[in-house]
Amino acid sequence: MRNLALLLLLGCPQPALDSKDPSEPDADTGEAPVDADADGAVYSEDCDDADAAVFPGADERCNDRDDDCDLDIDEDAIDATPWYADGDGDGYGTGDATLACAEPAASAGRAGDCDDLDALVHPDAEEADCADPTDYNCDGSVGYVDDDSDGWAACSECDDTAGSTFPGAPEVSEDGIDQDCDGWDLGADSDGDGVEDAVEAGAGTDPFDDDSDDDGQNDGEEAALGTDPLLSDSDGDGLDDGDERDAGTDALVADSDGDTWSDGDEVADYSDPLDATDHPYTGGWAKGSCRHSITSTGTAVGDIAPDFALTDANGDTVHLHDFCDRVVLLDFTEFW
Repeated sequence: MRNLALLLLLGCPQPALDSKDPSEPDADTGEAPVDADADGAVYSEDCDDADAAVFPGADERCNDRDDDCDLDIDEDAIDATPWYADGDGDGYGTGDATLACAEPAASAGRAGDCDDLDALVHPDAEEADCADPTDYNCDGSVGYVDDDSDGWAACSECDDTAGSTFPGAPEVSEDGIDQDCDGWDLGADSDGDGVEDAVEAGAGTDPFDDDSDDDGQNDGEEAALGTDPLLSDSDGDGLDDGDERDAGTDALVADSDGDTWSDGDEVADYSDPLDATDHPYTGGWAKGSCRHSITSTGTAVGDIAPDFALTDANGDTVHLHDFCDRVVLLDFTEFW
C-alpha cells in the first residue's frame, strides 16, 4: 500500500505558476504595474526600466544602445550621418546619400565630386591654368578657350582667331604674319643688317638696331666676321670692332702685328698696329698728336719731310713724324 500511494502522488498535476500579466493592475491590491523610469512603459515591456529614454517605440539614436527595445542597435537612427560613395578617396563623394552611424567603406561625408575616378578633381581642388580644359574644382567653368579649334588654348598661342597660327605652325616667309608664335615673321629683317629678326632675337641682339653694340659694325657684318655683335671690342684690345675694320687690324686678335703691343695701345700712341717694327715709343720723348696726319710730298725746301724710322739707343723704333711740331736736328754720318 505504500508504493501505491507514492505513485499516486507522482501522478498528480503540479500547481500552476503565477501567470498574472504584470502590465495589468494587481487583482488583489489594484496597484498599477511597475514603471521605475516613468517613461510610460512598464518594466515587463521596457528593456531598460532605469532609463527614461529607452522604451518600445523610442527614437533610435547613434549611441550603441537598443533605444526602442526591438533587439536591434542604432538601426534607422534619427541622428545618422549621410555618407556618399567616394571611389577615388579624395574626401568627396557622389550619388545618393547612405544614412549610417559609422562611416561605410569607400565613402565620404561630403558630396559634390564631379569626377569620382580622379582624386585631383573635387570641390576643394585648385583650378588649373587656362591651358587645361579640366574642371578641377567642379564649379562648372574653366579658363580654357580655343576659339579657332586648332588644339591650342587661347592663352598658349598668339592668335586664337586663326587656325593656322599656333606654336610650331609652318611659317610663311615675309608675309607679315607670325604663324609659329615665336614673335617674328620668317625672313623679316627689320633693321636691315642682313640678319633675320628671329635670328637676332635668338642671339640676343636687337632686331630693330642694326648695330646692337654700337661699335661701328652692323650685326650682319659682325656675324660674317665672327666678332661678337653684343660686345663692341671682341678681342679686348682697346679698339672697337668698327675701328679695327677701318684700321685694317684683326678684330679677333688683340695684337695684329705680333709685336706684344695691343692694337689699341699702338693706335693710342700713334704707332702702326700692322707693323711689328713700329710700336709705342718708350724712350722718354714727348709724342705729338699729329702722327699719321702727315703725308710725304717731297723733299724740297718748305715741303713736309717724308717719314722714316730709326732705332734709338733703347732699341725702340722712332719715326720722324713722332716729333711733328718740334725742331728736329738730323745728324747724318753717311749720305746716300
